Amino acid sequence: MIDISAKRVSAMCGLAACLMLVVLALSSCSRRNGSQREVVKGGRAMDSTLVIAMLGDADYLNPLLGSTVTSANIIGLIYPSLLQSEFDTTTGLMNYMALEKKLREVTPQGQGKKDPKGALAKSWQMSKDQRTITYILRNDVFWNDGKRVVSGDFKFSYQLYGSPVIASTRQQYLAELLGADKGKVDFDRAILTPDDTTLVFRFYKPVPEHLALFHTSLTPLPAHQWKDVKLDEFRHSPLNLQPLGAGPYRLKSWQQQQEIVLASSRSSNLPKPGTIPQITFRVVPDYTVRLGQLQTGAVDVVEGIKPEDFTSLLKANRQIEIKTVGLRVYDYVGWSNIDQNEYHKSGKVRPHPLFGSARVRLALTEAIDREAIIDGYLKEYGVICNTDISPSLKWACNERLVPHPFDPARATALLRAEGWLPGPDGILQKQGRKFSFVLYTNAGNARRNYASIIIQQNLRSIGIDCKLEVQESNVFFESLQQRKLDAWMAGWSIGLEIDPLDVWGSDLNKSRFNFIGYQNPRIDALCELAKQKMEPTGARAYWLEYQEILHRDQPITFLYWIKETQGFSRRIEGEELNISGTFYNIDDWRLRPSANVAL
Repeated sequence: MIDISAKRVSAMCGLAACLMLVVLALSSCSRRNGSQREVVKGGRAMDSTLVIAMLGDADYLNPLLGSTVTSANIIGLIYPSLLQSEFDTTTGLMNYMALEKKLREVTPQGQGKKDPKGALAKSWQMSKDQRTITYILRNDVFWNDGKRVVSGDFKFSYQLYGSPVIASTRQQYLAELLGADKGKVDFDRAILTPDDTTLVFRFYKPVPEHLALFHTSLTPLPAHQWKDVKLDEFRHSPLNLQPLGAGPYRLKSWQQQQEIVLASSRSSNLPKPGTIPQITFRVVPDYTVRLGQLQTGAVDVVEGIKPEDFTSLLKANRQIEIKTVGLRVYDYVGWSNIDQNEYHKSGKVRPHPLFGSARVRLALTEAIDREAIIDGYLKEYGVICNTDISPSLKWACNERLVPHPFDPARATALLRAEGWLPGPDGILQKQGRKFSFVLYTNAGNARRNYASIIIQQNLRSIGIDCKLEVQESNVFFESLQQRKLDAWMAGWSIGLEIDPLDVWGSDLNKSRFNFIGYQNPRIDALCELAKQKMEPTGARAYWLEYQEILHRDQPITFLYWIKETQGFSRRIEGEELNISGTFYNIDDWRLRPSANVAL
């Protein structure tokens, strides 16, 4: 799950309120080759390149396919965006803006709150029956090859998003378009392009304006570049390595598993060329190496700094500062609710032999000392997580839920009631099967490594054999997508709109992020009922019940919300971190001249 900054609303913008994978929390490598970050006398870096150290590489730089945090960050800089948006921290709601709406929102000095030209849409109009939304697009935005961005690019791209052959993880965004209720979107009627600057989306039912805006602003591909690519060759097309965009940056080079280099796109007017001439996303899997590179000035930004490292880091280099944002990211333990082997073999959904019972999953949650993980690692930067609706979404969060306690005795009783009894070796068993499994997580994430060891110890104390295995990030994420794992530890970055069917929807073919195979018709119904409310806050009662069900069923073990702590070089100016993301306004960042920065 992943989320592009709310400044640009796009396909990666979120799994609506649901969750975008933070499995990779991505940040980049200690290699210098190809980064173009030259070092001059005295160890100072040239002023033209910003270097961001990331945990893992992007999977795709294609908005239909990219599913990692790194992919989201880069796609948001390369491709055009239909709208801009801002998160209201007072209410926890999103506000959407097109160019003309932005221009009307002025300060007393007559200047816009932000440069309004980042939106491709000049304006939009929702029909009175809430079944049609019409956008008027700008006619002065061009792809990097000089071809104009037109309404036909969106229609072409939406057909690709809806293709079962391509199997984009964002198919759920098309669920309200004409024909979707009959099993297949009728694109000839659902998306109209009467001319190059008019884009019309039609729905089979009334849709709230905020969701219509969110779901119709998926990131487009240039139709003229992709039109001859066959669907069954789409994922492997060489064009995936040559993204053609229209945003403030363009791809300069990509050395996979090493670094991605972006160059400011001098022709961009969405809203302008990136201020920093070059940005390097460098893959650095090892946390200690990332920390050392930040300390020496080899890199400028490192996400996920451990609180216990703050003092030594700041003491070692006074030109580093720590910035905190949240609450948007949480870690969890995923339990496959269904028998994955049977599902892959026959397509039949049967309970998982270990984790198929809600009572067993509740026992696992109560056997895990979440507070110990927070106290030992996150400290004041962690908060117990009950469900996937963040406390930051104030209008929808169910504050009445009482966290499940750490209670090994009760966990043991729940397991006993399910027939799990100690065997000769002390490991629980049922009908000859031991309660034994492998808990997977991704490499390079020190927080999850720490948590997984505590989880292993907690489970062993009640007779469960939990082995640990770490996988390279892209391999791990691919395994999740293919539903190959029975148990894992990962994380999500929630979207700032609530639309969770991508993660919890019972149709496992459509809900591409429902890795665990959880199915609950009431969850489906509540999500649909919420969508029928024309104002977001009108759906509050549905979201309260939704959280109660997840809290009861424990389809996963929700661990903790994270106040993200990022390390920044003070040579960066103009950064605005907020819940929308660390790189919310990265195209506006500036670098101070090296002479002004003492290393």
